[in-house]
Amino acid sequence: MKPIVLTSPHNDQVKRWRKLQSRKGRQTLGTLWIEGEHLLEESVKAGWRVRALIVDQEREAEHRQWWEQRIKNVPVYFLPTRLYRTLADTETPQGIAAEVEIPKREVDPAIPADGVLLLLDAVQDPGNVGTMLRTARAVGATGVWLGKGTVDPYNPKVVRAAMGALFHVPIRMIDLHEELPRLRSAGYRVVGTHPRGDNVHFDVSYPGRTAFLLGNEGRGVDPELMRWVDCKVSIPMPGGAESLNVSVTASLLLYEYLRQQRGGSLDC
Repeated sequence: MKPIVLTSPHNDQVKRWRKLQSRKGRQTLGTLWIEGEHLLEESVKAGWRVRALIVDQEREAEHRQWWEQRIKNVPVYFLPTRLYRTLADTETPQGIAAEVEIPKREVDPAIPADGVLLLLDAVQDPGNVGTMLRTARAVGATGVWLGKGTVDPYNPKVVRAAMGALFHVPIRMIDLHEELPRLRSAGYRVVGTHPRGDNVHFDVSYPGRTAFLLGNEGRGVDPELMRWVDCKVSIPMPGGAESLNVSVTASLLLYEYLRQQRGGSLDC
């Protein structure tokens, strides 16, 4: 397919891509902007549909072999560097980007039969959410559920921090007040994090069906949600730190769950 050259910032396609810089625009169009060969590669592997490929015209030779091998039957647009940079969301754009479709989520999908879920209550920092998605993928979590007030998972900063995990981890935007009772009814043990939790996290036995609930960077988990928690855990900090970053806490919990599921130990 012959590339289409666009030079005007007033072109309808350019205006469309500019809308993807906002949450409202992404929700309206049902697509998002991703940049760089790595993220494009991960989206293709995960089966996300690429609607358009956008290339910095001065760097097309740098990327041509990659896209010709992987992206088929998709419109390719060449933009002059100055115009391309107005659409990129990084200070040093990589010269290749794409508009990809956001998969439609089921309104009321079945709760996973087994595995570990990460539940986020109003976690607002994009870097934190992206890092947690990346960790969730690494441990093979069955899903990351985002409660009200949590940052848009398709925010460009989330997408970059997730390093491709966004395309592989099942994500749901939910009302935690409604879903926590359902999880417990389905046999999940809901574990809440609290700086003064009743138990140290690695002293607790986590069953196959476990859901970790983490809260807002400032206030923690909403007290109204805590009444649905089966167990409150804390992370020991003998060095005297006041708290840990929420994404670090998530990593510690998920990997303790994974360690317990694997079982056994080896002398090293």
